[in-house]
Amino acid sequence: MQDKRIPEFNEIVNLEKKSFKEGSGIFQKEIIGKWRFKYVWKKSAQNADNISSSLLQVLSASLELSEIDSEGEDEGKDLEIINSVKFGLLSLVFKGKAFLKGKRPLLFFYFQKFFLKIGNFEIVEKSINKIDDKNMPFFSLIGVDIDKRWLCARGKGGGLAIWIKD
Repeated sequence: MQDKRIPEFNEIVNLEKKSFKEGSGIFQKEIIGKWRFKYVWKKSAQNADNISSSLLQVLSASLELSEIDSEGEDEGKDLEIINSVKFGLLSLVFKGKAFLKGKRPLLFFYFQKFFLKIGNFEIVEKSINKIDDKNMPFFSLIGVDIDKRWLCARGKGGGLAIWIKD
């Protein structure tokens, strides 16, 4: 597998400054797909959090975004969001909805269901109550590679994450 070039921290900071002033120019179609966590940075840290990054990689942490079919709409549709981690055959999966807002843009999301799986078999399925809009988590989208090899965003809590396309 070819090494996927991802930006250095300073490049990410410059992209973030630009996206804050001018918007990131990221459109919904560019974030569709399955993304694997590569690195995370704690709020205000300049170095990747190696422990968290390694743990997320070992657990195959992923973010999957796909458009939800709705008639008569093109750009700006709601998205389905799936966050998952795996440990051997055991998977924890959170499924819900997401949507883009603003020129930066912000990817707001909420989870509707939680699944515990062993292999492809669902062992537990639980509904999750929607939180109010004021407390909804989001990712501020900073940059995406022109070839969609990586995606970078800052979370509501201030942490920074970079994913690579699966």
